[in-house]
Amino acid sequence: MRILDTGEVVPVGSQHVDLMIIFDHVKMDLTRKCPIVAQGDQIETPSNLTYASVVSRDSIRIALLLSALNGLTLLAADVAGAYLNAPCRERVHTVLGPEFGQYEGMTAVIEKSLYGLNSGG
Repeated sequence: MRILDTGEVVPVGSQHVDLMIIFDHVKMDLTRKCPIVAQGDQIETPSNLTYASVVSRDSIRIALLLSALNGLTLLAADVAGAYLNAPCRERVHTVLGPEFGQYEGMTAVIEKSLYGLNSGG
């Protein structure tokens, strides 16, 4: 998220989207987290942006091949962090609420993927 400076205009073509926090999210190890998600039903997305890719079979096979060629034992893989670092393919912005403290009322441009957007996972 990039917070716009006072007087800075919202990028052309950007759509407003509201954010919400989900407080009742329990992970498989019984820990809790409160993710911020976009209310993606508020925006219109072109049909060419609605595809959210997943890890391909070829990528998995290459990882297995490299581990076998190097004599390594592959025990586990985690791609959860990849989602958090993926760029947002939609042009969206939001007005920050009280949960953002000193930034309340400021406009922010969403730059990384968020759950709830049409192009997100």
